[in-house]
Amino acid sequence: MSSPSQHFVFDAYGTLFDVHSAARQHGGTIGEAWPRLSEIWRNKQLEYTWIYARLDRHVPFREITRRALAYALTVTGQPLALAPKLLETYDRLATFPEVPDVLSALKSRGAKLAILSNGDADMLGPLVQNAGLAGMFDAVFSVASAGTFKPAARVYGLVSDHYRVAPSAITFLSSNRWDVAGARDFGFEPIWINRSGMPDEYPDLPAARVLSNLAPLAS
Repeated sequence: MSSPSQHFVFDAYGTLFDVHSAARQHGGTIGEAWPRLSEIWRNKQLEYTWIYARLDRHVPFREITRRALAYALTVTGQPLALAPKLLETYDRLATFPEVPDVLSALKSRGAKLAILSNGDADMLGPLVQNAGLAGMFDAVFSVASAGTFKPAARVYGLVSDHYRVAPSAITFLSSNRWDVAGARDFGFEPIWINRSGMPDEYPDLPAARVLSNLAPLAS
């Protein structure tokens, strides 16, 4: 059985890629409302995935992202005509500054790297490519293959089934505390990347470690 340190599986949105960079890039057009718009967009995006997961129905993540953005634009009084530009930018989200060096360091040590994301395959491919990370990952898993969203157990099972290892052999990293809870319940060794310094939740489903960013993994 492989050791946990040999398999590092990353959530994409919010962990490797800055979900707020799309609205920030268009801040000159949106104005001072861009942080609020971006937060509503993200919160609604997640809310919709949880609802559809509970209903055991699957809607493409691109469509969920579009619907969440339309809601956010309406709530903040922005024109819906902004949506196409923001959605296009969502395929080119910026990585957090430490991400390239951390992934390179882990890969140089022989670790297997993967992404497990709510995103569709046709979203994740351009995202990785545009960030200059092509070839860095051994696998990119989309929840679409499981027909539901996180934190459904069969989503996390995509990884352990692919690598043919016990869940405990997977180190899973996410900036979303609820995602960490789901991964812990499945049996992964989860690390919470608490970029925003949020208080802990789900004490019965703890993170193995809590980091403010990914940088410590490089060493």
